[in-house]
Amino acid sequence: MKQTQSKSAPSFISKNKDILVVGGVIVLLAGTAITYYYVSKKKQKKEELVNTTDSSAIKTVSTVSQIPPFVSTSTKKPSATKPGNLIKMGSRHPDVRVLQRYLKIYKEDLGRTGPKRDGVDGIFGPKTAKASQKRLGKTVFTQADMAGMRKALLSLGK
Repeated sequence: MKQTQSKSAPSFISKNKDILVVGGVIVLLAGTAITYYYVSKKKQKKEELVNTTDSSAIKTVSTVSQIPPFVSTSTKKPSATKPGNLIKMGSRHPDVRVLQRYLKIYKEDLGRTGPKRDGVDGIFGPKTAKASQKRLGKTVFTQADMAGMRKALLSLGK
């Protein structure tokens, strides 16, 4: 007797191969678009953080002064030199947190205050002053100093 081979019904995958490939490509493209969106938003937030300065500290330059020697026609000094915008002993400001995070790079002891109990609390007290004098050589910081510290922290990913 001969054995007869019966053909089995084609599987779901073999029937719908084209549809599955197209669906996979669509999912891949959607994932790529979403990733691109979130990465660009993150990059934009980093740029905003680096570029955050007091709006009055920005010099206004007229279009005429764009021709060399690039001299500004504004006589207004940057506000970073005004005493109110200095970060010093006794200050309570978000920029003090930046300074303290910067000092933590050098493993300075800032106490056990703050949400993470690491001394980063936003208050420029005696321990912050001592650490900044030791590592940075000064205890009074301008907005330009703070912008440099922000940029360094961003480049280190902290």
